[in-house]
Amino acid sequence: MEKNRQIGPLAGKRVVITRAKEQAGSFAELLRAEGAVPVLFPTIAFAPVDPPEGWVKWLDRANMVIFTSSNGVKFFLGLLEKNGLPFPDRAKVVAIGPGTRRAAEKRGIRVDIVPERFIAEGILEVLGDVSGRHILIPRARVARELLPEELSRRGAAVYVLPVYETVVPEPDESSVEDLFRCHAITFTSPSTVENFVKILKHKALELCASKVVASIGPITTKRAEELGIRVDVTASEHSVEGLLEALKEHFANL
Repeated sequence: MEKNRQIGPLAGKRVVITRAKEQAGSFAELLRAEGAVPVLFPTIAFAPVDPPEGWVKWLDRANMVIFTSSNGVKFFLGLLEKNGLPFPDRAKVVAIGPGTRRAAEKRGIRVDIVPERFIAEGILEVLGDVSGRHILIPRARVARELLPEELSRRGAAVYVLPVYETVVPEPDESSVEDLFRCHAITFTSPSTVENFVKILKHKALELCASKVVASIGPITTKRAEELGIRVDVTASEHSVEGLLEALKEHFANL
């Protein structure tokens, strides 16, 4: 097993992880198992936000809760705990992907639906008729509006509950210098791309042009390209496991 790790396509490759520090661990472990060297460069951090007035009444109304990220799970359940409120356990629970499902189940929340495609469009594909549903979506303050807008159009009563926001962390100079010794840079959300550019400014495009750039899915790829970053690898399965496999395939074919 050790030998296989040393001769695999990622052996010795330095791979930048731009996820939040607290979320980087699982991807870093996967990379190490392939003989790669994870380089942590968090471009995103998270903070709770105060919910809007009247949000509590939606806990009784909701017969479906949709989690679009593991952070939505974490901060929503933290909000409930802070206020001494129970999870609306009569509600059907939808998780956008396996990571979000694991985050919910780890906290004792049963997940009923996970789409085959781990994006908002995938959720819309599996939900079908939602007319008359009361749907609660705990999420980031700023996020894509496709899901709530389309569910509303289909006749659901949708309540978007902001439970957290993203902020840009301050990197140290040594971590920036480390990027230039890497072989690949990975992005796991549009926010990681946007903040990468904010942090590095003019260096971001120069750096990405000289490295293999890998994206977790088409939405992240689209945002990178809008910002002038060429994407070499887009994972077909929109998860860190899928991103790892896409990276392995890319380097195996070089």
